[in-house]
Amino acid sequence: MQSLAFVVIYLDWPTMLKRLLNLVACFACIAFSSTGAVWAACTVPNAITNGQLADATQVMGNFDAVTNCINSAPAGTTGSLQVNGGGGSFGAVPLSNGQLPIGSTGNSPVATTITAGPGVSVVNGAGSITISATAGGGVNPFYDSAVIPLTQPTASSFAVNNSTGNPGTLANMATRGVTLNTPSGSAYITTMEQSALSSTAFTVTALVYPIGFMNGNWFLGLSVKDGTGKYVAFGFRNLTPVSYFKFSSLNGTITTSTTTGIVNAQNPVWARLQLTGGNFIFSFSFDGENFLPGWTVSATDYLSSTLSTVGILVENNSSGHAIPLDVLSWTNVSP
Repeated sequence: MQSLAFVVIYLDWPTMLKRLLNLVACFACIAFSSTGAVWAACTVPNAITNGQLADATQVMGNFDAVTNCINSAPAGTTGSLQVNGGGGSFGAVPLSNGQLPIGSTGNSPVATTITAGPGVSVVNGAGSITISATAGGGVNPFYDSAVIPLTQPTASSFAVNNSTGNPGTLANMATRGVTLNTPSGSAYITTMEQSALSSTAFTVTALVYPIGFMNGNWFLGLSVKDGTGKYVAFGFRNLTPVSYFKFSSLNGTITTSTTTGIVNAQNPVWARLQLTGGNFIFSFSFDGENFLPGWTVSATDYLSSTLSTVGILVENNSSGHAIPLDVLSWTNVSP
């Protein structure tokens, strides 16, 4: 704190009082500037001019105004960020660990932390923010429920059916969903099935990802079984055209039809099958929002009018390579 020394030789009372007030104000300015603090503008209520006889009420009013200015700044709790509160006063923005002031037009800044996006980790500490990539350093929107909502299936929600001699399995993944595994063989077929909610209207949607070596002849898609045990399936086959398969049973004769459109089904792909207006409508998507038309056929083109199950079907007609199909999301709803 800096000190002041002065000598009063002779002043008339009003002049002396005015200069004393000026000295107090100057002292405050020096003290504040020496500590590096920032203070709001202070206005005294009573102006006293040279030669004016000062009233004690005016003098005390000015002293009180200076005292109030000192007491009102800084605002808030210790360590608060000071902002212009309007009307010549300070406002306070208290900050906790890892918080930053974010501007808000026409208002005081808001104290908030950084929000981590997909594949990003944010750790807030006292006076520090650490931003890093999560495991692997990559982001895949197909796996991240913050980007695309996923409904995780569990193996216990399905029945597994296999063709003769086929030991295909369904198992839970550690964190994401289930894996339907069909070994290599001669037209080995594995299904994961659950009850059809209706024989007149439903929608099943799945996010599937074939993670094995896709060799020779293969097929994967959404399936429907009727009360007689016949199946139809809509999905993708080798060389990945959109396909419509018919099975008299999991060991029966197979008839197929394909479109000319080619898609890359050896990446994560959303598949959707709707029963509506007497038709099966199959569509697919790579972003989970925009679905492209794949196939439309009468619901009684091959099946009876009574439906039994819906599910996912994988056929492997190759040698040396199993087909593990990750099912990352599954919904089965009826209006």
